[in-house]
Amino acid sequence: MPAVTVGRKLVHVPREAYADALCPDKHVFLVGDLKQPTNYPFIAEPRLELAMCAYEAGDDGRPHWHAGVTEYELVITGRIGYRDIAANAVIWAGSGDFLLVPAGVCAQRLVPERSATVAVKVPSSPEKTHCDACPRDCRYRVAGSVAGAQPHEN
Repeated sequence: MPAVTVGRKLVHVPREAYADALCPDKHVFLVGDLKQPTNYPFIAEPRLELAMCAYEAGDDGRPHWHAGVTEYELVITGRIGYRDIAANAVIWAGSGDFLLVPAGVCAQRLVPERSATVAVKVPSSPEKTHCDACPRDCRYRVAGSVAGAQPHEN
């Protein structure tokens, strides 16, 4: 579906326009510089991404980092965690809690129960480096970059 054109006017994207994507897609991008087609409308915007995220228990992410992207996440329901790979520390957040993952920090999302969040990435960018493909000389590299993997030294 094409992007919604934004000028000097208010824009309303009704829930019904993207509701069908909420179950099959873990991330429903409502705003961003999206380079792939969607089956729902979104607002084209290179300065940031805004996504609604729906996770089931075990939808842990792969350890990764963004060189120039900062991520913000507000937990709406449930509970999620982020493991800081270098510190081998996990920060847990529940409903109403707010998380920040700074650019350059290698982190892994952990989902112990059904959860929903609203995530913002600044700027909007598909750039992402997974731990198993990381060019940095890092003693915290995660073997195989699989969910649940523990940091180890090279």
